Amino acid sequence: MTSGVQPFARDESGNISPLYALVLMVLVALAGIGFDYGRLMAMQSELQNAADQAALAAASQLDGHEDAMIRARDAATNTFAAASSDYANLTRVANDGEGATVSGLTFTFYESYADDAPGAEVTSDADGARAHVVKVSANGRKVFYALTPVVGAFNSGGITAHAMAMLKKAACNVPSIMVCVDRSDFPMPAYGGKGLRMRWKSSKDTTALAPGNWGFLDVKGLRDTQYELGQNSLPDCVNLENVTTEPGFRNTEPDAMNTRFDMPTNKLKCQANGDFCPSENTRKNYAIAYSGTVTSAKSTLTIADVRSALTCPATAPSKSTWVPFSSIAVIDRPSVDSFKLDDCFYNGKCDYLGDGVWDIQRYLDAHHPGTLASSFDKGSRYEIYQWEIENKAARLAPRIVGFNPDSKPTKVGANYRHNITYHCSYPQPQFSNALAPSSTQKDRRVLTVAAAMCEGVTGRKQVELLGWMDVFLLDPSEPAEPGTIRAEVIGPALRPGNLSGFQYYGKDRAVLIR
Repeated sequence: MTSGVQPFARDESGNISPLYALVLMVLVALAGIGFDYGRLMAMQSELQNAADQAALAAASQLDGHEDAMIRARDAATNTFAAASSDYANLTRVANDGEGATVSGLTFTFYESYADDAPGAEVTSDADGARAHVVKVSANGRKVFYALTPVVGAFNSGGITAHAMAMLKKAACNVPSIMVCVDRSDFPMPAYGGKGLRMRWKSSKDTTALAPGNWGFLDVKGLRDTQYELGQNSLPDCVNLENVTTEPGFRNTEPDAMNTRFDMPTNKLKCQANGDFCPSENTRKNYAIAYSGTVTSAKSTLTIADVRSALTCPATAPSKSTWVPFSSIAVIDRPSVDSFKLDDCFYNGKCDYLGDGVWDIQRYLDAHHPGTLASSFDKGSRYEIYQWEIENKAARLAPRIVGFNPDSKPTKVGANYRHNITYHCSYPQPQFSNALAPSSTQKDRRVLTVAAAMCEGVTGRKQVELLGWMDVFLLDPSEPAEPGTIRAEVIGPALRPGNLSGFQYYGKDRAVLIR
């Protein structure tokens, strides 16, 4: 008996079994923790994705209107309203019995976001216009563990996720030019047809910008070519966060803008992409000079005498130079004047924005005798400009506008021979091919400008952009006032083809900020 027991007592081959039993419990616990922790992380990811998408949906409605907060909550909630929705954000891991779709969203709205912190909270729906930032919380989902209960834990407890979003603006396909306005609710549609006088302010002037002052915007990522006013468009979109004014007058810009009026320079010529190309209608207070001889019984000529004896060449020589009307000695004024600003600018009653009243009948009598102002719906300069383009051959023909008389005409028998310089206006391009408007091309005499609030702005400082508007350029930049742009407000900026410019020029993009 003793001999049989001793070997058994000395046998150690089964000693590891208790250790396996102990380790197996630990391994099961670790596996359970790992499995359920993975489900926990998946649940957290699902909720965070839901919060992110809800915040973006809500932020897309924060457009400064009174009902913005109501629409924001509706947009976020409706995004995940039904599991069958294409946009439904499902919580597939949660098994707390509350269904698959996201629920329990809560919203907090703020006025602003700066320095990595939100501004004042907006609590009343009536103040929705002040809400520009939204925080969305997806609350209270649970994961009931499958294996972790082995070690005494049965569920994850309430899992939450938070996301914060706001609208950020961008500018697309427009020159970086702005004009200061006098009210934060600048009504661009209502101001259509009103004259607009935009004046440059010297960077050496330390007083604040005033309504009517214009300048360029310093936008990070937007190329600065010094010729923006003549370029056809600027590509892509750039953020308009913390946009500042860009001091300093660029003396190249007036020449760039004037290319729209068929006034190229040696450097600025019409390009294949539309840069520096003229419009179809380039009527302006400039003419081209020619030499001619008039034989008359009169020792002193009138414009009628010159017109009866001479004609304008059908096309101007390629090397001709435009001469301003102001330098012509004898001129048929007022019949040759191009589009003018509102009458109130000339009697001192208007500063930078007119009232839309201008002498339309005088213009029509001068250029289109027999045409009545009452035949036009709006009576704006832009409307007449487009009407002239509809029949260019008849309405935009060359015309003698004035002449410089011969100081010493030669007596020839009973007559006088006058060697004069006479001047012809050309309302259609002569030195470049006109760039006609199309579904992809804006009219070259239409400039898109940002309306900005500039109160207290001096030098290079941040400026608030209110929106984009289209203006019709009335005439080229004058040498005496190279920093003045005379225009007429058309209305809110449109894209080529007269399509809506909403979310095109000034994009409002919902972005996550935290």
